[in-house]
Amino acid sequence: MEESNLIQTLAIWGAVTGTIGTVTGIIGLILRYRAHKRDNPCLQCESDFSFEHSSGEASPKHKITIRSVGRRPVAVDYVRYFMRPGRRWHRVFKWYHWSNKRWIYDQAPRRPINLTEGTKEDILISVPNGFPLGEVQKAEVHDQAGNAWKVSWPGRGRLQTLIRSQALDDKQEENERQQCKVKGYLAGQYFHIYAQWNQVPGKKSSFKGRLFRFQTRQEYERKWSDLIENQIPSLLREEVSEIQ
Repeated sequence: MEESNLIQTLAIWGAVTGTIGTVTGIIGLILRYRAHKRDNPCLQCESDFSFEHSSGEASPKHKITIRSVGRRPVAVDYVRYFMRPGRRWHRVFKWYHWSNKRWIYDQAPRRPINLTEGTKEDILISVPNGFPLGEVQKAEVHDQAGNAWKVSWPGRGRLQTLIRSQALDDKQEENERQQCKVKGYLAGQYFHIYAQWNQVPGKKSSFKGRLFRFQTRQEYERKWSDLIENQIPSLLREEVSEIQ
């Protein structure tokens, strides 16, 4: 009886230690795999679409942010943009055209970019005049070792909303002592109005400006009507000293 109990205990102990060894081996493999991945080069690339506003003008400042999350340094070679082919038949075989370097554009950085672990760089999106940025379906960052890293890129409809830019309204009113200019325009997701007026009545050499931003066309039109019908006439009559 004692011998059978001993054999049973040893069997259980062997099963437990075997399970522990198996689990430890799996954990070790996972840790070695993660360490191996970290030892390799790895880039995370994201697109960002925005505008810089100055005196009623919107300048695109679209960019791609590249982050190095691997231990090996990476030298960036170029950014490749893949356009949506114009003809339907070409769109069916777009991967074939792209592989043969059709409907693509490569943008080289203005200066050498070498990334080490934990560093990042921004590349301003710069394409030739007339290039249909809104038709770009995807983008990749290529390094000098021949690796391609996918850029997080919006869908076609979202992209065209983010990059759109259009002048909407322009108005100037003045008298002998006061001057006021307002510009309305669309940039990206938002509608904007920029108002500029001279700070001191009678002195048209010093101006103050204010930028308004709206999410909808209705909000924009209400503000524009208020400026044209109420605030600017009050400013010219010197009943108020600024646009609000």
